[in-house]
Amino acid sequence: MINTIWGVMLTVIAPFGAIGLATLVRRRGASVEISRKLIHILLSNWILLALAVYRSAWACVVPACFVLLNYLSYRKGIFSAMERAQTDNTLGTVWYALSLFLLCLAGYTLRMPWIAACGMLAMGYGDGLGALVGSRWGKLHFPSPHHKKTFEGMVTVLLFSGLAVGFACAVCIPNPAPGFALRAALACAVPAAAIELFTPYGVDNLTLPLGVGLIVFLLARFPLLWPVFLCLDITLLILICAYYLRAITFTGLGTAAALGVCLFLCGGWLSFNALILFFLLGSAVSRAGKARKASASALHEHQGARSVAQVLANGLPSLLFALLYRAAGLESCLPAALACFAGAAADTFSSEIGMLSKRKPVCILTWKPVQRGMSGGVTPLGVAAAAAGALAVALLTLPGFGAAGALAIAGTGLASSLLDSVLGAAFQAKYQMCAPTALPQRLTERKSLNGAPLKLVKGLAWVNNDVVNFASILICGSLLALFWR
Repeated sequence: MINTIWGVMLTVIAPFGAIGLATLVRRRGASVEISRKLIHILLSNWILLALAVYRSAWACVVPACFVLLNYLSYRKGIFSAMERAQTDNTLGTVWYALSLFLLCLAGYTLRMPWIAACGMLAMGYGDGLGALVGSRWGKLHFPSPHHKKTFEGMVTVLLFSGLAVGFACAVCIPNPAPGFALRAALACAVPAAAIELFTPYGVDNLTLPLGVGLIVFLLARFPLLWPVFLCLDITLLILICAYYLRAITFTGLGTAAALGVCLFLCGGWLSFNALILFFLLGSAVSRAGKARKASASALHEHQGARSVAQVLANGLPSLLFALLYRAAGLESCLPAALACFAGAAADTFSSEIGMLSKRKPVCILTWKPVQRGMSGGVTPLGVAAAAAGALAVALLTLPGFGAAGALAIAGTGLASSLLDSVLGAAFQAKYQMCAPTALPQRLTERKSLNGAPLKLVKGLAWVNNDVVNFASILICGSLLALFWR
């Protein structure tokens, strides 16, 4: 059960040694944050000692005792070197000990104690060094409510969490599968950074190690999940960068991440790549000529970062077709899923680049001039941009569907963009910005202005841009699925 009595004594003494060393460093003039993170990093190595000493769940006894001791220290300030300032104190030290207890219990019960090493070392080195780098050199702050976290700190967490997991797998697993340490490191790096970034202060000492431990466990038990974790890594990395750039909201990020994984599971790499390409291209063209588009963009209901509604309006139709392809075996639904992203890209290109046109837009139904940026308006530049956006996504499908198939998908995407303009002109809600007798008449898609509700003068109140996008993409995707050969 236990190698030696001296080993057991060492596992009991080691945590106090780390606390003592941090206390000495603090008395020598180090800041509170440095002493705390020194303990944070040093104590994570306790799991390596435990793996060398214990052969059963008796390893849980020491962390269980420290759950109680750390709580008493939190309340009474017993170990001042590891506590935050009184105004910013959290139960982080308690969650730290609790996560070690739970990982040891799960690891030894499952006869996979090395998952505890993966979780604890990822937290100790990833979170510990990330906090130090972020507080010392961090300049690039994320938007509220995560404004205290920095991009530099996030990258540090990503790198050192991956390295820690790779080291733990290479050293602690007896006879690991070839390449498993590298796969585990890659699978855990980005999720660890995301967990640390989006978890409230202190609680990440629980969520990060448990999350990493779970990923490594799943990867070890179900090796075929590796592509899913790779897909999750790519999605999260892109979305975190987009979140930093204020291109997507926090809730939109979570929705897009779930959408990406589901698309991969149902439609494979092709539909997933189409989603990523659409998001990257759409974000890029949204930033093109931003200052020149300001007055036209002000008419839109949604401004700035992509919301949950916008993510679903552009991505949900593709997921529905991918589900039909996977669950019902309808082969025509896979190109339809891809055509949905061609349509979403065409609409985004048409709207964002069309607003830069020097020619005044005209209503697609009446061919009369309309306000720049108003739904239903088209310009030659916007139509050409729509064709380019649809073609960019369709080019991904060349290896699988050939030139004829790619052309059909691009044509469907362009048709979706034109249908979007038709539905926008005929049914989308438009509100009066000024007195009805004022000339020229100023309309907007926003329901209120400066907190005051506006009067609906055209369209249906429940039909906004998201409804129009969803409907046009779904209709054209359905037609392609119906007539695909």
